[in-house]
Amino acid sequence: MSAYLHLDEMRFSAPGGKEAKLAFTQGVNVICGASDTGKSFLAEAIDFMLGGSSLKEIPERVPYASIALAMGASDETAWKFDRGISGGDFIITPLGEGHGEPRKLKQSHGHEKVDNVSGFLLDKIGLLGKRILKSARNGTTVSLSFRNLARLIIIQEGEIQQSGSPFWGGQFTLKTAELATLKLLLTGVDDSSVISASDNADGDNTRQLALIDELISELTDQIAEHGATAEEINDQLDKLDQTIEGRREELATVQKELDQTVAMRREVYVAREAVEQRLVEIEELLARFALLDQHYHVDKKRLEAIREEGSLFVHVEQVSCPLCGAAPNQQHTDTDCDGNIEAVVEAANAEILKIERLSFELRQTVSDLRQEASALRTNNNEFNKQYDLLQNEIAQTIAPQVAETRANFQELLETKAKQQKILSLHGQVQKLQARRESLINDVPETPRDTPAKVATGIPESTAHALSQKVESILRAWNFPGECRVHFDKEASDFVIDGKPRGSRGKGLRAITHAAVTLALLEYCQEHDLPHPGFVVMDSPLLAYFKPEGDEDTALQGTDLKERFYHYLIQHHGKGSQIIIIENQHPPESVQSNLAMTVFTRNPADGRFGLL
Repeated sequence: MSAYLHLDEMRFSAPGGKEAKLAFTQGVNVICGASDTGKSFLAEAIDFMLGGSSLKEIPERVPYASIALAMGASDETAWKFDRGISGGDFIITPLGEGHGEPRKLKQSHGHEKVDNVSGFLLDKIGLLGKRILKSARNGTTVSLSFRNLARLIIIQEGEIQQSGSPFWGGQFTLKTAELATLKLLLTGVDDSSVISASDNADGDNTRQLALIDELISELTDQIAEHGATAEEINDQLDKLDQTIEGRREELATVQKELDQTVAMRREVYVAREAVEQRLVEIEELLARFALLDQHYHVDKKRLEAIREEGSLFVHVEQVSCPLCGAAPNQQHTDTDCDGNIEAVVEAANAEILKIERLSFELRQTVSDLRQEASALRTNNNEFNKQYDLLQNEIAQTIAPQVAETRANFQELLETKAKQQKILSLHGQVQKLQARRESLINDVPETPRDTPAKVATGIPESTAHALSQKVESILRAWNFPGECRVHFDKEASDFVIDGKPRGSRGKGLRAITHAAVTLALLEYCQEHDLPHPGFVVMDSPLLAYFKPEGDEDTALQGTDLKERFYHYLIQHHGKGSQIIIIENQHPPESVQSNLAMTVFTRNPADGRFGLL
């Protein structure tokens, strides 16, 4: 049996020691809360730490320099990946008892090698050294990379609602390899036995030229929509870089001001708490001292009574001693006895003086405490004013300024990304045109025979079994309709109740995409087939947050959301890991059975966001 993987912790680190971390547990994890708090960025960061080439730049990631992802496997091994936030290779550190030394892992995949992050992970799940079909026409294959699996287990928000197949991203040139990856997971059989037609045949370039012409035409149409030349875009990018750098410095400045003001507010808060605590202590001391003063007063009255009675006693007529019975002339007045009244009076006087001294000291202490309390109340009022001023400054001035600066910075980054995408289209056209010229100049004298095309896709019986799994999940969620599901091999997608899955509203596309992703995981587990063992899905319940059309709106009136979470807890509470990213919170009835992290986007309430 192959091992299954699970994520344990994601940690972002800044040079100054600042950190932002998020822990995961095996079973069901939910990250939810307000928009613009880094939830979708989390899914992208996970993909990045599993071999993705780059990470989207957002304002919040500016202070951070590196990311660490702690992972484990069902075979009890555990490790940590460290990587610079700008990309590059990895450092892997084994964790647990008897762990080894840190070592480097390459980002780029190498066939049958474990010195790279892809090969390391594939080896863990039993898929190292597998090959998948790249071209059905030519019978060419490529080495399976973990990146081929990543899009089947990490479903970004844009992907989960797409109208195309859940199994391929829409790029025609990658379709064969992506469907071959699906077949490998569902059958356990790779394409290493396929013989390439190019090994035994020479051929003409007609089909390649036709395909290149088609691609050039599509790219040219996309470029025409924007109406800018490569030189103009490069000029715009240079100006954008300057503007972005200025905005980056401005953002760092206002963020620093916010951090400093928040720190000042914290200091005032701590000082105020100390003052209030001292005031409570003083009140308690004053109450105890008042009680002590009463005791002093009672004791003094008692002693004064003794003194007064003793003074009167020495003036009464001398009679026989009431204690020993001695006659007055036989009493030894020069010696002490238990009935020596003068000694008793003298002792009472001494005790009265002592009590008066203690009472004086007590009154002095009480006076000092009351003066201290008065000064502390004055300080406390000042602290309250300072705290309110800082709170208002943060809420009304600095925080909005930071938010506005971040929004402007993000807008510039998005504009730059769009321009870079357009520029990349120009680059692709140039490469294709160069390739076209090369093919035209390299036409063979005799055309080759058409090679036999290799069959692609998954077997009918496997497709039927997977369809039944999707059907059972949708019924368990109380998905609208009869939930009759079959696989459309031509579209590489499912048809639900006679309607193609991709033709529904984006909310229903999202929830059905989630069902397909879980069905693939469960099918592999039930048939003891290799699978990473975890799934990350961003916004599967989109219909509840942003419904599109009548179908999505109607879904809001059902109990699908509750059943969705109950199903995950029941079927994936152990043995696998599900990470759900959503705006809305799970129902209260299930929250105790899953690990939930809430991003509030409120500095004064809970966790603000991922970073």
